[in-house]
Order: sequence, then C-alpha cells, then structure tokens
Amino acid sequence: MVVILETRVEKRKKLKRKKRISYLKFLIILWTCVILFLGIKLVNDYIIYLGYMDNPTIFSLNIRQRRLELFGERYVIDLRILKKID
Repeated sequence: MVVILETRVEKRKKLKRKKRISYLKFLIILWTCVILFLGIKLVNDYIIYLGYMDNPTIFSLNIRQRRLELFGERYVIDLRILKKID
C-alpha cells in the first residue's frame, strides 16, 4: 500500500483551485439565469407592444406578494414549505 503525503502548500493549492472552480460554476449559473430572465422580459414587452395575446404576461415574479405569473396563470409561492419543521 502506497501512501502519498502532500505538503501544506500543495494542499492549499488544491483547495484554492477547487474554490475557484466552484465560484466560476456559480457565476456561470447566475449569469445564465440573468440572461434568461432578461430575455423573457424582453419577449414579454414585445408581446405587450404588438398585442398578440389577450393576457400578455409570460413571466412575472413578485416577491413581496409571493406571486408568480406564468403564461397568464397566477401561482402563489409558499416559502414555509422550504423551512424545516421540528
């Protein structure tokens, strides 16, 4: 059995690399969501401008009222489901 011992410097380099990669993954996912959101808002504005649909709201998110509108249907967001109940 072979045991590979690392120095402290090598271990720190690996940890920094892992943190950097996870941070970049987070940024890419966040950036993708932002682009998706802006694209949906842009399409929604053009549908309202051109008057193609009776209820032109494709996507609307209201955090204060806990409401999500998706393709004209309204949904209530219940955040209590996500909390752990003891």
